[in-house]
Amino acid sequence: MSSVRIELLRERLANLEAAREKLISVGREISRISKRVISSVLRKDRAGADSALSELNRVFQVLVESISRHPELFYSNLFYSVVAEYVEAVQLYSVVFEGRLKDLEEIGVHPIPYALGSVDLIGELKRASLELLRKEEYVESFKYFEIAEVIYEELLDIDFADTVIPGFRRKLDVYRKVIDDWRVLLVDIESRVRLEKACREARNTSSRRGSALT
Repeated sequence: MSSVRIELLRERLANLEAAREKLISVGREISRISKRVISSVLRKDRAGADSALSELNRVFQVLVESISRHPELFYSNLFYSVVAEYVEAVQLYSVVFEGRLKDLEEIGVHPIPYALGSVDLIGELKRASLELLRKEEYVESFKYFEIAEVIYEELLDIDFADTVIPGFRRKLDVYRKVIDDWRVLLVDIESRVRLEKACREARNTSSRRGSALT
């Protein structure tokens, strides 16, 4: 009787170990595809982003179905980190191409990785904003900052212990400085743009007056 129980224990643990190895392996693939989605979105490559997002959704759902049979993994920090990357990519696509953020039910993930992925979205929005600044598309660049600031302010209301949502407060602290530095940069850029516009208008006015006198 004892040996039968040991064999059953070994079998269950072997299955769990195999599931964990699959989580690690497929998690790396999800991370890779998420980066492809983000890269395509930042380049405004809608076709590339659509293709990568479709693949990401497929691989992610396969992983969820597999891991859901193992609660130890489904509610683990290891799986949460994978889901957070998924959320980040999906949300960036939605903001840039659909002009909106998806809520928890729409993405269909656990609240903890949803919150963690939403915080990390701030960093990707800053990257998108800086790329727009480089192209002198100032209005849209400022729009992404405003979205990021709203995300940050709303997430501040989530006040739970680190044991409930590990790493969340630390991420918020990091992104507080990201937002502050981002704001300073945008204010500086806005001031320069206004100054350049005022100088051009002054030169044009002076030129018209000169022409009128001659």
